[in-house]
Amino acid sequence: MKKGLLYMLLIVSILSLISCNETPTKDPNLLGRVVDIDGGRILVISKIAREEITSNIKDLLNSGKYTEAYWVIVSSSKKYKIGDQVKVWFSQSEDSYPAQTKADKIEIVPE
Repeated sequence: MKKGLLYMLLIVSILSLISCNETPTKDPNLLGRVVDIDGGRILVISKIAREEITSNIKDLLNSGKYTEAYWVIVSSSKKYKIGDQVKVWFSQSEDSYPAQTKADKIEIVPE
């Protein structure tokens, strides 16, 4: 009886540890366009056309049209231009609008 309980406890513990490990996803967390560059971060908005990007970012965000927007910390923002379409992978994000995250991986999508 004690052995069975011990084995069950061991299995539950192992399963708990396995489920806590974060594994990177193959698919990006975010696909969108760079709409602003600020120091070491870029503002990426999903489902926005290049033609919709304006210089008034505040109005763009307050329009309510774009629900997925992230300030993404990148290693070098000099690689990106306003209008670039990017794929972003990240592990964690801060819930805000726009959300805040650090890119684990980022790719420019050729058009």
